[in-house]
Amino acid sequence: MKKKDSASPRAEPKKKRTRLAPEVRRQQILDAALVEFNALGFTAASISKIARRAGISKANIYVHFANKDDMFETLLENLMRRSQGNWSRMQDVQTAEEFVDRLIDSAYDGLTDDTIAIARLLITEGHRVPHLLAKWSTANMQARIDRQALVDRLVAEGKIQPSPLTEHFSLAMAPVVYSAVTQMVLDKEKAAGEVQAVKDAHRKLLSMLLRPA
Repeated sequence: MKKKDSASPRAEPKKKRTRLAPEVRRQQILDAALVEFNALGFTAASISKIARRAGISKANIYVHFANKDDMFETLLENLMRRSQGNWSRMQDVQTAEEFVDRLIDSAYDGLTDDTIAIARLLITEGHRVPHLLAKWSTANMQARIDRQALVDRLVAEGKIQPSPLTEHFSLAMAPVVYSAVTQMVLDKEKAAGEVQAVKDAHRKLLSMLLRPA
């Protein structure tokens, strides 16, 4: 009587490697780089560690970015582009209430985890990449000029009340800066409560100061 051959184990089918769109892969790399930069510092973060966190090979990193400076610069450019996009949506406001609501919502909605991480990185590591720091400074200066020009126009049209605040409107953004620092130094739960309280008070204060008499 012949023995039955024992069934040979079936080879597991090879998993197909998912091919992501280049922009999706680039974003994965940037997300990994931001975590590594904040955890280790710009100098200590290596391409190998970034690749490992992104789940790809080191060679694949170089398909999308030339080096760490390139990643850092892209992170800053993305943040500046986002900020400019938020402010561009303010151009067609018709009333002081609408101006305040859009300003507050766009400013505080912009305080995302990645925004805070990039800001922290800029503070701690900006001196290592002075050309990026200069670029950031130039973009911020232009943003302040554009913001002041819009406020001046709304004052001239009688839509918001002129005051020392409207003459130097960057003062009005101080609570947003405070909120960003709060998110950097407090734990997430405590920071969320404090930022929400500041946001609500900021909205009320601007409504009182900017509404035409």
